[in-house]
Amino acid sequence: MTTATEPKISPISGYTTDERFIATRYKQGGRTVFLVALTPDQVINNIPRPNPDAPNPGNRRIRLPHARGFAQYYLEHDNWVIPGLILRAPAIFSFDETLDVGDDNIGFGVLSYPKRSRTDIQILDGQHRILGFHLALEMISEQIEKARDHRQRAERTEGKGSKVAKDAIKEIEALERKRDRFVQERVSVEIQITDNMQQYRQMFFDIADNALGITASVKALFDKRKVVNRALALVTEHDLLKNRVDPENDRLGRTGPYLLSARHVTEIIRTTNVGIEGRIGRVLERELNEVEVAKNTDAFLDMLVKCFPQIASIENGSLAPDRLRQTSLLGSPLFLRILAGTYYELRQKHAFTNAMVEEYFTALSQHMAAPVHANSIWIKYTPEETFNLGATGPNGRRQDIVNLSEAMWGWAVDKAPFVYAAPEPAPVPEVDEDEGIDFAPDHDGKAAGVQARNEAEEISTASRGRK
Repeated sequence: MTTATEPKISPISGYTTDERFIATRYKQGGRTVFLVALTPDQVINNIPRPNPDAPNPGNRRIRLPHARGFAQYYLEHDNWVIPGLILRAPAIFSFDETLDVGDDNIGFGVLSYPKRSRTDIQILDGQHRILGFHLALEMISEQIEKARDHRQRAERTEGKGSKVAKDAIKEIEALERKRDRFVQERVSVEIQITDNMQQYRQMFFDIADNALGITASVKALFDKRKVVNRALALVTEHDLLKNRVDPENDRLGRTGPYLLSARHVTEIIRTTNVGIEGRIGRVLERELNEVEVAKNTDAFLDMLVKCFPQIASIENGSLAPDRLRQTSLLGSPLFLRILAGTYYELRQKHAFTNAMVEEYFTALSQHMAAPVHANSIWIKYTPEETFNLGATGPNGRRQDIVNLSEAMWGWAVDKAPFVYAAPEPAPVPEVDEDEGIDFAPDHDGKAAGVQARNEAEEISTASRGRK
């Protein structure tokens, strides 16, 4: 007689009162911490959905567009990556250690907590990502429902074997593969055990305060999903920019070897290709090629070197970028971007040839001296407040940028005489004849009074002696 081994049957989840996960237990900052790896589906079902309309007392207010942006990112990229989520909760957990590693400071086993205590679990860090998972599942479910409806209509009107019906089936299968990721992939989740409001508020501050953050320049170097960022590596090989682009900081100091930051270069690349107000959306991202985008930008940089002697001096090393910033508008990254916008408008919108743009830029080059003064064309012929007297670059408000860009390409189209004329000298400052004179007494007032009385008595005595 043989005895068959009965299969182990896991309890049906609907009849269990606890949630159970494989976990690691350790200490951090004196607190007990549990580390688990949850699927996005488990995140959705075990962590209360963040509410943008109800601020969490231990967190900042949620920005719904940011959460939607993460949801879109998660659905669009199979190679998604995020840092771990951090939760907080009171001591509602049980831990059954199943593996002894000989170290009392760490444990491996099964973590469990009552389902009824689910709302005791709160978010310490990652609320936008968690809400994003909720939104992503809703998005994909809605897309699948629409695709199924499309398939049914296609089968009714075109037939089950039709190309339209088959395409609809392929779309459903692709969407379902995306939905499967919700239960196949995982994200690390750290649960900090604390119910002290002062403590977890301090923890949130410490997390945010110790995060280094990321500059736009670093984003440009590492995020290769954007065509402008992919073109950056090609453009920075131009002789004008080689070793003169700051790869990390968005702002340039008054001194230093850099002409531009990586962020500035990406802005010039975008402007050269789509204009000062142009945007590169999803469709254009797919259509544009980074080699062509870089080629367009290189053509603009070549023209700068050809038409502006100061830029040529930067390229050949006879002028340092910090000196350019002190003496020329060309040292302003914003001004260079506006020049790029002018170049785009003239070449793409007004059918200017290269030779025509060169002629205009060459005429403009004689007006680059900084700081600007009252007789400068930048004060006399641009909209009010575009430049400030004594400035070495334009103002950075959006409307000022647009106004200056429109003025500059408008001068070229109209062949504005003042551009081609020699620049007017700065006005001679009025001379104050009393400037430098110290009218305050430089001696003791009492002694001066005594001296004045003595002089008066001497005059009086001399006068009586003559009578």
